[in-house]
Amino acid sequence: MDKQKVLNKVAKLMALANSKGAAPNEVETALRQARSLMKQYNLEIIEVAAHAVDEASVVTNTRRAPQDWLHTLASICATAFDCSHLAYFNPLWGWSFKFLGKGISPELAAYAYSTLHHQLVAARRDHVAQQKRCQLKTKRRRGQLFAEGWLRAISSKVAQFADGMDETTREEIKAYLEIHHPQLKEITIEPLKAKGHDSGSLRAGWDQGKKANLHRGVAQERQASLAYGGGQ
Repeated sequence: MDKQKVLNKVAKLMALANSKGAAPNEVETALRQARSLMKQYNLEIIEVAAHAVDEASVVTNTRRAPQDWLHTLASICATAFDCSHLAYFNPLWGWSFKFLGKGISPELAAYAYSTLHHQLVAARRDHVAQQKRCQLKTKRRRGQLFAEGWLRAISSKVAQFADGMDETTREEIKAYLEIHHPQLKEITIEPLKAKGHDSGSLRAGWDQGKKANLHRGVAQERQASLAYGGGQ
């Protein structure tokens, strides 16, 4: 039996042992069998915990490190579906965002990211096109401020339905990161300060972001539903 199959079996046994409906004798048997397999195949508890984490990735189609607003969007989507996220580089397809969680949650977070990213890029492009008689660097700064305002509006909606990650999932993701991404570094995102006429872009982004509706979707149907402009 290969290692992945053993981890699958141990994970199922641990899930049975921790299920609320399990009888005492079932719990005892499941734990005994899990411990026996771990000893037989020299498995550490951290490997079992990491194996319980599901993941889904979204390619950014760029070989440059993701901009701050992309990290913010990924963070919002991860929070919405009780996940964690990270950015990583692959030599073949460049930078990607990976969402980590349990069950279908990472898949939903990845879907949400892709859909909201499309909406935000289109809205920001329209806003920048409206900026007349200003330098390119000014247009870029106002585009960034628009994106920040848009994301702030979306973030305020997330709190309405995000359940919050439970401690077990948090520990399992921590184990996953220790095994698969031991060199992971945290980044600090500093918001851009709006001055003078630039503040209008921040407000415009907020106003447009309030029109976007983010829904958790129906996990049983393995889908996330995202609508723009009053969708239900």
